[in-house]
Amino acid sequence: MPRSAKRLGRGLDSLVSNLRSADPKEARNRLESDLPSASEKKVDVINRAGKALMVSVDKLVPNPKQPRSITNDECIISLANSIRTCGVLQPIMVRPVSGRFEIIAGERRWRAAKVAELAEVPVLVREASEQQMLEFALIENIQREDLNAIDRARAYRQFCDRFDLKPEEVATRVGEDRTTVVNYLRLLELPREIAELVISEKLSMGHARCLLGVKDDDRRLQLAISTAENELSVRALEGIVRRQRTRDGEQPVPQRDRITPHIRDLQRRFEEAVKTKVTVREGRRKGAGRIVIEYYSLDDFDRIASLLGVSLD
Repeated sequence: MPRSAKRLGRGLDSLVSNLRSADPKEARNRLESDLPSASEKKVDVINRAGKALMVSVDKLVPNPKQPRSITNDECIISLANSIRTCGVLQPIMVRPVSGRFEIIAGERRWRAAKVAELAEVPVLVREASEQQMLEFALIENIQREDLNAIDRARAYRQFCDRFDLKPEEVATRVGEDRTTVVNYLRLLELPREIAELVISEKLSMGHARCLLGVKDDDRRLQLAISTAENELSVRALEGIVRRQRTRDGEQPVPQRDRITPHIRDLQRRFEEAVKTKVTVREGRRKGAGRIVIEYYSLDDFDRIASLLGVSLD
């Protein structure tokens, strides 16, 4: 399935710049004196040097707003092996809460450090609101290790429900298009059995969106299982659904309208990147297809080539 090269969200760096950080010496003194609630005392000193503080792994607790529902044990073990050799190269971002440090971003590094049996890990202490905790967790996962479509949809729903936000407001917070957020939220209409196939990555976002167009629940589940077992492409599944609709007496969909909303969204992102018309077509084989970038003059060709890093000399 083609993916946009655009990084999702505004990124951790832009969000971190809006947060206040704790002075490392002050944070260490608070920890060593075992204060009952570090969060009760606001941290007002800006750590302009960005220095990390070494903290016991037992003093860290996971982010309760973490949107990922499963953890890849193989990735944790691989990361732990790297940590044994090189250590934790990037500090874990935390906030002080009741004498402990709640992880804002970097939970995988913390878990891997525990597997590697490290006594301490480097942390950067920040003040973060409840909304920022969820926002950090979502954006970190999207940028570092993609959430499956269902977990991402649940994260968007959690954003909407907990903070009373509309889909367009959530889209603004994470730097995404409103239509994309709405499309993900629609996946939550799928039954549990199909959602589990998406979570286990046996079905893609494109498969799930296609199945939303099947009205009969039993037929939809049969198609989902068959697609996963036979590793059908989204295009193949769309063909099956289209033929089923024709047999059921529904009007055939015009060729020009057969592009799925997911592919249409990808085309839009490519067009925003290269400033010209882009066509994305899936092939018959899963994971294959083609991307057509149009140009309308030699100057336009040179501009696109330059954007793609292609030298014409």
